[in-house]
Amino acid sequence: MQIDRLVQQTERRIGKPLILRGLQSPDPEFRGRISARPGYVLVEYQDDIAGYFWHYDTIRRLLALVAEGRRNVTLYQGNILFPDIAINSPGQ
Repeated sequence: MQIDRLVQQTERRIGKPLILRGLQSPDPEFRGRISARPGYVLVEYQDDIAGYFWHYDTIRRLLALVAEGRRNVTLYQGNILFPDIAINSPGQ
């Protein structure tokens, strides 16, 4: 499957394992989220109906962001990204 190959390529590029997880969000605009964790990167995506494949474009977009070095961001409808603010960022 192309997604599996893309996950493996991204893991090699960033040097960490990726965990993909489908979830159901009550926010209709939510598409996915990247969360850097100690030792791995969690990639969550909106999966309204299990077994259907319309979330593949979202997964590809999220993996491209991970490969670009983006971490801790949330993706919404219309390709809108919101960076999450790290808890230990300066000024907090």
